[in-house]
Amino acid sequence: MNHKDSKRLSQAVEQYLLQRIEQGFPDTLINTQCRILQDFQLFVKQQAKEWDEIFTLEILKEFMQQGEGNERRRAVRGLAKFLYRKKQISQPIPRKARPKLPEIFEDYLHYCTTTRYDTEKTVQHIRRVLEAFNHYLKHHNLSLSALTIERIDTFDQEYNAAYARQSQKFNRSCFRLFLRYLYHERRVLRRDFAALLKVPRMYHSAKPPCFLRPDEIQQLFDSMTPATPTGLRAYAMVHIAYTIGLRPQEISRLTLDDIAFSKAEMSVRYRKAALPITMPIPQKTLKAIAAYLVGGRPENDCRELFLQRYRPFRPVSSSTVCYAIKSCMQKAGLPEATTYWLRHTHAQHLLEAGISIFEIKEMLGHNDIEATNRYLHIHLKLMRRVILGELV
Repeated sequence: MNHKDSKRLSQAVEQYLLQRIEQGFPDTLINTQCRILQDFQLFVKQQAKEWDEIFTLEILKEFMQQGEGNERRRAVRGLAKFLYRKKQISQPIPRKARPKLPEIFEDYLHYCTTTRYDTEKTVQHIRRVLEAFNHYLKHHNLSLSALTIERIDTFDQEYNAAYARQSQKFNRSCFRLFLRYLYHERRVLRRDFAALLKVPRMYHSAKPPCFLRPDEIQQLFDSMTPATPTGLRAYAMVHIAYTIGLRPQEISRLTLDDIAFSKAEMSVRYRKAALPITMPIPQKTLKAIAAYLVGGRPENDCRELFLQRYRPFRPVSSSTVCYAIKSCMQKAGLPEATTYWLRHTHAQHLLEAGISIFEIKEMLGHNDIEATNRYLHIHLKLMRRVILGELV
């Protein structure tokens, strides 16, 4: 390990431990992790490894053999996650060893993390698809440059045969994006096979519109009592989901730096389709966020907007956002409603306000206009005005 990487690792350990102190972890844990990470620095200095080779499962296993296995694992994994969130390493230490993929496959996974801002969970799912595709290529003794659309269709059908419909759609989406990368970014394919991939026809079953009516929206907000830190946090989350239409994951990843109170604007940087956008914040939503910051958010140096209620006050996850909003809906007597109903309601209101479907697509952060179409239901008021001539 060279001097530059050694200094970089020492600074990373110091920053990581400072964050743990600020988050309220007990002194005994901080002291233990400090000692272990100092041992880890000495251990990797003796290894002839580059920076990207330090945080691997193999290095962790070797380090754990020196004693205190569980404590060592937690300390090093925690440091690796910290560096991953800071975009200083390409991925956290995996839970189990995975086969090494060809370089171009690994490059794509790194691209997903650093350019598309895919979550760790999504990247791991993409890896599973690529592992299966790599196995298919080896089994049939194929190279990427020799691929044909027939081979691609065959792999897609074989791989998805055992999956449910929604899983098939996600698998196919992951695979298509990889094919586009191979054609547009790396130029190793002769054609853009992503556009030619056969997609079996899937029929959507009939179901009631999944958005809230005006009286149900009023019912939801009337039932909320933002008098406690938990209530203030949920109140702000509901406002953001309803008035801005963000996904739970996007809400969980908002930071204090994303909100410009003077301009009443919110920057949404980490979106599902890697399409950042700056959107206006309605005054009621701005006041709900301010109320949470003043009376509900714990004092903490974390830049994330929404934090957990108890020490060490970590940033909330998307599942926490879903649970908080779902609890509000159940309390309001809307047991069937989910967090995404507020996003659908936001889209429906945009349609009724005369916004074009293409503008709605951009606001919702969709790659495909078909995804936006599924969010929108029949505009009954417009229909009655056109067909019946009613003034509604």
